[in-house]
Amino acid sequence: MVTSNNKELKIYMKVNETNYLPSHVDWYGTNSAGSLDIDLSHRIGQLLTQSITENGCASIAVSGGRSPIGLFEELSKINLDWSKVELTLVDERWVDAKNGDSNELLVRKHLIKNKTTQIKFFPIKNSAKSVKEGQVLHEKVLQQVKLPFDIIVLGMGDDGHTASLFPCCKELGQAMDPDNQQKCIVTKPKNAPYDRITLTFSTISKAKNLILHMRGSSKLQTFELAMTLKDAKKMPIYAFTEQPLEIYWCP
Repeated sequence: MVTSNNKELKIYMKVNETNYLPSHVDWYGTNSAGSLDIDLSHRIGQLLTQSITENGCASIAVSGGRSPIGLFEELSKINLDWSKVELTLVDERWVDAKNGDSNELLVRKHLIKNKTTQIKFFPIKNSAKSVKEGQVLHEKVLQQVKLPFDIIVLGMGDDGHTASLFPCCKELGQAMDPDNQQKCIVTKPKNAPYDRITLTFSTISKAKNLILHMRGSSKLQTFELAMTLKDAKKMPIYAFTEQPLEIYWCP
């Protein structure tokens, strides 16, 4: 359960009151995006602090897009020993870090500032000439990160994709294979720009704390459809509802 001093926080749905959420999935909601960002940032701060206390360090992977910008801003204000936190991305477009579509740029602009400047950041985009070579290099980089991740924060697209696990990409089967030992993989979605490097299902699903963060009524409808179809090939987000998951949503 999220603890908060924010009076606007409301639990819209409890697991045992819904028809489509399994008992291991927790749902938290609020009327305000600002309230949700604050409460989720506090939850992440608690989990990071716990791992630092128990293990001497902590690891987190975050997603890009517009939804997490407010969360990143709030997270950057949290007081903890950020020098002991390892940060990477759930996925990245194979674009220069200065490109407006870069998740790295988003994180550097909105998260790595204020209290978090000492964080250890491991971006995905590297000096490799091709995305495939880049994936090989990032696989090696991930060997330096505390795994399994303490926290992974996922987003979700209107087609039910999460990370860069798109239903339209031919690499989906390999990327979603629970026995795939690769930590990351190249995907080339047909219905979205740019080649991508993304964490694999097996890497994401091993996270100690898996969080889905989403905003808007259309995202809620997409998620409800995924829970109705129960088909991870059509809507990959469904695969992550078969394990403990915390969902944070606001209209």
